Amino acid sequence: MESELNKRSKYANIPNILSFLRLAMVPAFIILFFRADSLYWAGLVYALAGVTDILDGAIARKTGSITKLGRIIDPLADKLMQVSAFTCMAVARIIPAWVILILAAKEGIQLLGGWLLLRRLHDVPPSNKYGKAASAVFYFITIAVIVFDMPHILQVCLLGGALLLSLAALLVYAQVAGRYIREKGAAPDENARAVSEDTRVISDDARAVSDDARVISDDTRGD
Repeated sequence: MESELNKRSKYANIPNILSFLRLAMVPAFIILFFRADSLYWAGLVYALAGVTDILDGAIARKTGSITKLGRIIDPLADKLMQVSAFTCMAVARIIPAWVILILAAKEGIQLLGGWLLLRRLHDVPPSNKYGKAASAVFYFITIAVIVFDMPHILQVCLLGGALLLSLAALLVYAQVAGRYIREKGAAPDENARAVSEDTRVISDDARAVSDDARVISDDTRGD
């Protein structure tokens, strides 16, 4: 009984609560984006989501309360918030549709990689500093585009830059995942080789998406 209570308390910690709170902010952001009189309210919710993203990681590392649940729910909340924000801006014609397509492809690749690791190793690597830095820049630029009135070309350039940084973080994540597989050493050799191959494929797909993003960005500047 006591061990079960300890297990529950382990997962009901502050970082995970903050991550679930960020998940709850996703529908709030969408509603405010389309129904509020001003985009400032949607920008405020997005800013609060960014603050919870910074706090949950900092608290988890400082208190040693990093859990498997947190490793899953934290990036999931980030991805849903980012994709929701970009989708809303694309629907409102603030940004071109190709931006959300590239972001969706990137997030899909990373989610697929996380699912493969979770299925084969029953765990995923924690977020790294490069991914957190990319998320922070992503949040900051998105808030600026939502809240401030700026030329359309500047909006596209800023968000395109944030997207390229996010793709670079994906490549780093693929390398970290490969190293994590080797260090984990918990799966049979055959499964480990399969996961390594999956990671290589995901890394190749990420590079392809990054190349497509650069080509589209160059074409946009040329236009």
